[in-house]
Amino acid sequence: MTTESKAMVANEEANTLSSPELLERAMEGFRLYEEGDYPEARLIFEELAQQDPLEAYYRTALGAIYLAEDELDAALEAFDEALKLNPKDSAALVNRGEVHLRLGNIMEAAQDFARAVDLDPENKDPLTMRARLLAAAAIETIEAAQRSAPAELKK
Repeated sequence: MTTESKAMVANEEANTLSSPELLERAMEGFRLYEEGDYPEARLIFEELAQQDPLEAYYRTALGAIYLAEDELDAALEAFDEALKLNPKDSAALVNRGEVHLRLGNIMEAAQDFARAVDLDPENKDPLTMRARLLAAAAIETIEAAQRSAPAELKK
């Protein structure tokens, strides 16, 4: 190994955070998100997603940030990536369902909410209640569209 190669490896190792450091950064990012400092929280979770590309939580957090900023396409992409890594991530499912709902993709939203509810049959996770409420909103939207359809045909 050349001196230059050794220096590159040492540099990469220096830039890699340990598991406790990753957790600490994630907690900092979550705190910033909770405070509404989305740009700083986004930077932290983007860095964490690069550092640990197999951790779904970082993509779920990014999706939540994008959703809070009304960047719906970016949020959808982040939640899709999170669910590829962890198909049982209820936060990603519920939030992706909300994105679909806001984009008018009612059926996709209902599917995500149903999957989230299925993951928590005992209703222990607070996200499940949110999924149930959003699912009810999706169903109401579908029913309202069905009720208005005959009226539109008469025009």
